[in-house]
Amino acid sequence: MAHFFLHRLFKSRLGSLAVIGGISSTLMLTACNKASNTQSTQVPPSVQSAFAAKYPGVTPRWESQPYGYEAIFQKNGIEYEAEFSKDGRWLETEYEVPENQFSTLVLNRVKKEYPGYKIKKREIELTPRGTFYEVEVEGGGKQIERYYDERGNPARNSNEDA
Repeated sequence: MAHFFLHRLFKSRLGSLAVIGGISSTLMLTACNKASNTQSTQVPPSVQSAFAAKYPGVTPRWESQPYGYEAIFQKNGIEYEAEFSKDGRWLETEYEVPENQFSTLVLNRVKKEYPGYKIKKREIELTPRGTFYEVEVEGGGKQIERYYDERGNPARNSNEDA
């Protein structure tokens, strides 16, 4: 009976497309589901427990990175990215903020250094060394990322894509 049904379905062009589409969709959903499950099961317990200690009660989405792991999560309507080494050491947590929540000292410095440039991104980066500010400016056909310390001085970003 199943053979008869499949034979009739494949005989029509529309039926063939429906079967192929159904099989493709099933395979894609299965692959996506496996990738999603694999990501969270491959995060070492030491990294998961370090995250849980720093951000209790938060469930992140994990991504594997060359330096270790990145936990992406929402808190108070803001998306955070917390980075951990492969052995569970916290490297940094960064999040994007609007201008009114960003360091005025840093914004003034950027506006002075890059007159006519538009600020495209403002991120606050919390690290074991302190709080830092990352700014992306765009102008004159260029896109530039700058990194500053709490006093508005240019700094080196030791954790950028660590």
